[in-house]
Formats: sequence, C-alpha cells, structure tokens
Amino acid sequence: MCEATLISNKIVRLGTRSYQQMMETMTPDSYSVAQLSRLNRDLESFYETLYNQWNTITEEEYNTFGNQLVVMLQTLKDLYLACKRIGGNKNLDKQVELLGMNYSAICEVNNDIVNFRIKLPKDDGFKKVMEEAAKRINR
Repeated sequence: MCEATLISNKIVRLGTRSYQQMMETMTPDSYSVAQLSRLNRDLESFYETLYNQWNTITEEEYNTFGNQLVVMLQTLKDLYLACKRIGGNKNLDKQVELLGMNYSAICEVNNDIVNFRIKLPKDDGFKKVMEEAAKRINR
C-alpha cells in the first residue's frame, strides 16, 4: 500500500509551483535560475518517492492522484517549453535540461503505473501467460 495522500499533496504543491513559475517566465527578467533549481530538487525528491512506491500502488490509490499527476505533468511540460524559449543563460539552460529529464522520469513512472499496475492485471492474455509460466517453473 502506498502513501496516496502524501503523493497527492506533493503533486498539488509541485503542480502549483510549476504553474506559478510558468507564469513568471512571461516576464523573463523576473524569473530566476534559483527558482528552477529548487523546483528541480523537489521534482527529483518526488520522483524518488513515486519510484519507490510504484510497485505497491493499487488502482484505487492511483485514482486518488492519477488525474492530478497528469495535470502536473502537462504543467511541467508547459514550463519546460516556456523556459526553452527564454534560453541564452548557461545556468538556466542547464536547469531547463534537468527539468526535461525530471519530466521524462516522472512520465515514465506514471506510464509504468498505468500499464503494469492498473492495466496489466486485467489483461486475460497476460494472466494465461503467467499461469503457463508458473506451471512450467513448478515442473
């Protein structure tokens, strides 16, 4: 069993910060590398939390935070694209690249949860393959 409430709370906080930062990129002079750096550190921490719990997340738990996670991922993608448009600053470019990597990593874990924890157990073909594999192992 995962900590669905903890994950949900982190998603809301990170999604809100990402949205605020995306809005701040509209006036590039007021947007700082330090803001993005702090967000990246928090995204890495969130990724570790999600990664460490992904194999225990149930469909019911995912239903608690899954839609929030999808919205947060879209917001991160929008922030990434907005920051790419600013460009020009070596330190910012480095943090933007890190943001893209964090986005990709969190997307991957989300896809693993959906495909392997939610959809796969419902797949009758997969169940038959696993039963056959178990029979062969037991022989």
